[in-house]
Amino acid sequence: MSSRSFPHALLGQHLLLCVALLGCEGAGRGEGDAQTRASLGMSEDASSLPGNESGASLRPTAPLPPDALMLQRVSIDDPGVIAALPAMSVLVPMGWRTTGGIIAGSGTCSAPYGVNWQATSPEGRSSISIFPTEVWSYSNTGGSGDCVPATFTSAREYLEAHVQRAYAGARILDYRERPDYASSATEYAQRTQQMMSSMGLSMRVRADGGEVLFAFTQDGVEMRGLAGVSAVFFASQLANPMGGTPLMSGTGETLGSFAASAPEGQLDFDLVEAARRSIVPNGPWLERLFALQQQLGAVAVQGTRERAAIIVAGGAAATKSNIESFQRMSGFDRATSGAGGGELYPGESTDDRIQRRSLEAIRGVDTYLDPVSNSPVQLDHTFGNAWRVHGQDAYILTKNPSFNPSQYGIEATQMKVIP
Repeated sequence: MSSRSFPHALLGQHLLLCVALLGCEGAGRGEGDAQTRASLGMSEDASSLPGNESGASLRPTAPLPPDALMLQRVSIDDPGVIAALPAMSVLVPMGWRTTGGIIAGSGTCSAPYGVNWQATSPEGRSSISIFPTEVWSYSNTGGSGDCVPATFTSAREYLEAHVQRAYAGARILDYRERPDYASSATEYAQRTQQMMSSMGLSMRVRADGGEVLFAFTQDGVEMRGLAGVSAVFFASQLANPMGGTPLMSGTGETLGSFAASAPEGQLDFDLVEAARRSIVPNGPWLERLFALQQQLGAVAVQGTRERAAIIVAGGAAATKSNIESFQRMSGFDRATSGAGGGELYPGESTDDRIQRRSLEAIRGVDTYLDPVSNSPVQLDHTFGNAWRVHGQDAYILTKNPSFNPSQYGIEATQMKVIP
C-alpha cells in the first residue's frame, strides 16, 4: 500500500479531534502567555457567547478559594468545512477569548478537516490550544507520497519534535506516559487492524499516548508548558522480491494534540484536566461528518457510525451508542435532551446507563443533572462537587463539600451526580 493512498483508506474511520488543556487563571492562579499560533475565525469573548443568558458579570465579589474553579462554556465552531454548526463545546475560565475552529484539511494525505483553536486569558498570558491532525510516513523504498516525511514511532518522539517546532528554544523537562490517552485510541487501532487483515494487508497497528512538560522564554518571561497527544502508528514489512533488505514502510497519525502554558510556577494542572475533560462534541455536527464520509465513498462505510471518532485524548471512541450519549449530553441539544418527567437522566434505559458509565470511566468524568437545562453534563470527577451558576452557562467545580457560592456573591445550585 502506498503511503499516499493509505490515509484515504481510513476516512470512514477518521477521528473527531477534541483536545484541550488550560493554563492557569482566576483567584489564586497566575496567568501566562503561550506562543501565538496561526488560527482561523473570529476572536470571541467568552462572556458574550451563547449561554450568557442574563449578560451579568461572572466575576465573584470575593476571590474563590484555591480549590475551586469557575468555568464557562464556549463553542468551537465550524464555519462550513463540514457543516456551519458548533462542532463541540468546552469549559474555559471566565473572560478568556477564543480564536479558530474547524479548518479544512490540506492535501491528499490529511483528514477532510482539522481543529485549530486557542483560548487565551484576558491579558494574554495563559492559553490552551488544540492543533490540527498531522500525518507522516516513511519508507526504505524512498518517497512518502503527499505525507510529511518523518520517522516518529512513538508519542514521545512526536511530542518532543512538535514542541521544539512550535515553541522557539523549547527545552524538554520531562515526559510521562499516559495510558488513558493510549486507551482512547486502542479501539480505533484494533478496528483498523481488523480492516487491514480483512483486505489481506499485513500491517501492525498500535496506539500510543503521552504528555511532555517543557520550558521556554516568552517576552523575557520564563514559561512552562504542557503538551499531550493521542496517536496511532502503522507499520508494514514485506519480503523484497529482489532479495536483500525487507521492504519497510510506516505511517503515523495524531488523533488529538493540545498544549497549555503559563509563567513558571503558575501552570494549574487541575484546571488543565477539568477543561480537557469538559469537551463535548455536537451530535448534529457529527451526523453531518458521517454523511460527508459516506458521500466520499470511504472504505468500510457500513462501519462509519461505529468507529468514526475519538473524543479527546483520554476520551472515547464515538461508536454509534457513544454518539447517541453525546447527543443527549451536548450543550447545544439541551432544549430537547432534558425532556421527560424530571427524573435523573430522563428516559435512560439500562443499556444507556451501562454505556454512560463506560464513557465516564474512559473520560474521567462524573455525569451531573444540570438543574437549569434539566439535562446531563459531564465534568471532571476529581473535584467531586459541582455547582450550576444562575444566569450563565457556567459551572463551579470544587473539592470542598462545604463550599458555599453565596459567600462569594454567586447565585448557584449544587448539582447531583446521576447514579
